[in-house]
Formats: sequence, structure tokens, C-alpha cells
Amino acid sequence: MRNSRGCHAYVWTAFRKQRLKRGFRLRQLRLEEYVLCYVAEGSGEITVNGKKHGIEAGTLIMLTPAMRIDELSVPSGPLQMYRLHYTRIDAASPAGGKQAAAPGAQKRLAGEAAGAEVFPVASASAFVTKLEELYRLGQEADECLHLRAQSLFYDLLATACEERSARAKGGDSSVAATIDYMKKHFREALDLGALPKLAGLTPSSYCRAFKRAVGMTPGEYLTQLRMEEAKAMLSSSSSANRVKDVARSVGFSDELYFSRLFKKREGLSPQIYMKQAGQRVAIASKLFLQDHFLAIGIQPIAAPSFPNYFPTRTGFPVYLQQRLRGTKALNAERSITPQEVLPLSPDVIVQIDTGQEQGQGEWKKLGETFMFNGYLSWHEYQRQIGTVFNKENQAQRIIDHVQKVEKAAREALLPVTRQGEWTIVRVLENEVRLYGTEGHALTDLYYDKLGFQPDPHVTHASYKPDALMELVRIDPERIILFWSEKEDVERLWPNPLWQSLRAVRENKVYYPESKNWDPWGPLGREYMIEQCTAYFLRAIPSI
Repeated sequence: MRNSRGCHAYVWTAFRKQRLKRGFRLRQLRLEEYVLCYVAEGSGEITVNGKKHGIEAGTLIMLTPAMRIDELSVPSGPLQMYRLHYTRIDAASPAGGKQAAAPGAQKRLAGEAAGAEVFPVASASAFVTKLEELYRLGQEADECLHLRAQSLFYDLLATACEERSARAKGGDSSVAATIDYMKKHFREALDLGALPKLAGLTPSSYCRAFKRAVGMTPGEYLTQLRMEEAKAMLSSSSSANRVKDVARSVGFSDELYFSRLFKKREGLSPQIYMKQAGQRVAIASKLFLQDHFLAIGIQPIAAPSFPNYFPTRTGFPVYLQQRLRGTKALNAERSITPQEVLPLSPDVIVQIDTGQEQGQGEWKKLGETFMFNGYLSWHEYQRQIGTVFNKENQAQRIIDHVQKVEKAAREALLPVTRQGEWTIVRVLENEVRLYGTEGHALTDLYYDKLGFQPDPHVTHASYKPDALMELVRIDPERIILFWSEKEDVERLWPNPLWQSLRAVRENKVYYPESKNWDPWGPLGREYMIEQCTAYFLRAIPSI
């Protein structure tokens, strides 16, 4: 279903709703188009290319051209099905027209399976709603409605592909795939009962694996996703949404239930939360304190960004990009000046009093500036911010939550961490840094919280620069590369000293995509833990 850099597009050609009676049987049909079938009611069996599949309500069937349906039968009761036919258009062809639809003539797209793909849909009710809307729009002759229908058609295909991708991942990684799916679809009427099937696990096994991965049940996690989005909406300085609108936007149809649940979790009603979050806070520090403020329900009007490091439009990391919509990005790769912030009319300006940053004396002259001292850990910042902004309960709640996430991840990673000793390295253009066992948020997380065992020869704090010769002396068993650019790693790799390392020779160098990993704030820390757990459970499949 992939649109490869605009080379391919899809157009739906027919859409049918069928109600098949008990005893219905279809034999021998060869497909000339793509077909997406969704079973809304009843059960039956379908045999495609010689393989039989049981189908029931909530099942999605994805078929591609040249497949052979040997049989479709409904042995008991009626079966209601949506059947959507569509074809691929080759935009790269001179005519820009439809590919030949004869059996076997269409080339299979990368990632498409050779057989029928039959799997349950996690968001069943939302999927049916989209199908019904597409069916209704398909009956209209209006050109504008036709364009809306085509957009909805692509939305359906995207949802189907996401569910297929999640299903394709097995074991613990399939739980991570369902977590990704929940993040994308939590605003919809998610059917949590379908997630175990999506992961290929029994309900009890899935719940145990899910809780082991994130420290809570699927229902609790779904509620958390919705509440975090609700807090972001209520905190937005540009938001004019009523509580009722916010509730519906994050997946709650009952405003009263949403309000009761919100107060139980946050300690105050959505209305009061919105009022308290209305304070205009500007963060003029290089440290990403916006993470800490968002966690307690305060969206800053301005916050530091690193546009040459983070590949997002704003220069915020990907896990904060959406949450900070409406927040002015202050380029922290240079000195942030009062002239950038004061025109925003902030109630409070937050700075870190390091005694080293240029121009701090100028900030101290501003009466509305609050200077935080430097602290050793993220939760010390969180507690101090909570105290200053009268959010002590919310600050403690987020600290407790992250500690649960750390504990659950430690348990999930035991098969990985107990395998040996680990050394953390960062490769830069002109140096190799060797991280110690303490004095840094990264090593605190990995060694102390997640249970990775450091190499006993590594005893220093923070990190050592220019440490390639030190690495040769230690000759570590396993190496984790963090925050390292691909070109810098590729430049280092042929170096004979690097190649002499045991971890390199034995292919035990682990290189996760860690550019957006930041352990210095609660949101970044949780994102990092989740990504790290998924990476290592995939990277070491033999466990």
C-alpha cells in the first residue's frame, strides 16, 4: 500500500455492502484489483491461494491482484461485509494512467505479502464509521464530496497498513507495535479487546507483557494518553476549547465522566486546571525545562530549541513537537536575549543560574525573572518547579509515574541486561567520548535505573573526552553508541584501533537511533525508556 515518493497512487473503483445468508458459498475467483474486505457481523471461512482463514466480526482481509479466492463460505448465520475494490495508478508512466489489471500484470509493492492478510482491527468501531462515511459519500455526485471520499479512502488504507505492520511484529516487539498504534489512534473509539489478537497473544499473556513493558494495563495506558493530550489542550494559551470539546477530542464521549476522571488523576477539575495553566511562562534557559512544565500542565509561551540538531520544523525534539504547538521556539544554539522574550509579555521568565551563561546579569535585572539553581537530577528540577508554581502534587505524581516506568522497563530488559557488561560511548567528529558510571543523567538511567551492568574498568564520573585509547585499554565486551551522527560513526569505523576492540570484532556494538533521546525531563525520559526497551528487545532476538 506504500506510495513510493509519489510514484504510485490508489483510486477506489467499487464499494459494496453485502449481507451473505447462511449456507452461502463462493468458489474460484481470481482478482484483478486490490480488495479490502471488512467483516462487520457474523463469521465464516475464506480460502485464498490454498490457505484457509477463519473470519469473524472485526476481521480485515487484504487481497492483492492475481490472488485466487478458492472459497468463501458462511456455514452459520448471516455475514455482513464491506468490500472495497481499488487499483494502483503509476504516476511515473508517460500517460500517468492505470496499470494493467490483468492477472499477474501488476507488480507487487514492497512489503506486500504473497498471501491474503487476515487480521482483527483494533479500532473496530472507528473503522466501521469510516467505512460507512465512505459508502455514503460514494453515493453522491458532487465533485467536492468525491475529493472528501478519496481522502477518507486513503485514511482507511493508512489505518489498514498500520494495523498490518503492528501485526507483522511478533513477541515483545508486537506489544511495542500496539503501543505505537494506541498513540496514533487514542482519540478514536479503540477496542482494547482486539489488541491481544493484533499482537498475536492471548489476552492474559498480552496484558502481562503490556504491563511489563510500560508498568500499567492497556486501559490505564489509554487513559494516560488521553489525559496527557487533554492537559496539553487545556494548557494551551491559544486554546479556546470548552471542557466538553476537549473531552470529545481525546476520545471521551461523556463530559461528566471525563471531568470526574480528570479530577481523580490530577487533583483538580479541568476548569481549575485550565485557569492555573493560563500563566504565561517563558523559558530562556538552554536546558529543556519545557518538558518539566508540560508534565505539570503548564505550556510555556516560549522555550529553547536546537534547530541544527533536531530535524523538526521548530527545533524541538519529536516527542515535544506536538505538545509545544503555539510555543515560540528560542534558538538555544546561541545566547537567548531578553529582547526575544519581553515582547511576548510573559508573567514569569525562567532561567538557570549557572553563573556561566552569557548575559545572566541582564536577566537578573528583570523583576519577572525566576532563577533556578543547577540541580543534579531531573526530579529535583521537577519538585522545585512544582513548588514555585504551586503544583507540588502534580510534580510528585509525575515523579512517581516515571519511577514506575523505570521499574517496568528494568524487568522487561532483564534478558538483555543480564547478558554481560556494557560501555556507553558517543562518537563526535573529532573525538570519542567514554561515559562514566555516575554524574550524568544518561548513565544514571542506564546503569542505576534500567540495570545495565557497566564494565568494571570504567570507574570515572560524567565522561572522558578523546577516549579511544582508553577504550582500547578497557577492550569492552559490549558498546552502546549514543547521540552519534552516522557520518561520524562511518568515519571512525575503519580506524584500526576501533576495529581492534572486542565488541567491534564480535558484532556487539549497539547503535540505536537516539537523536531524540533525552533523560533530563520526565516526558523525554519516558519516551527514551520506551524507545530503548523496544530497540534492545528487537536487537537481541535470541533472548
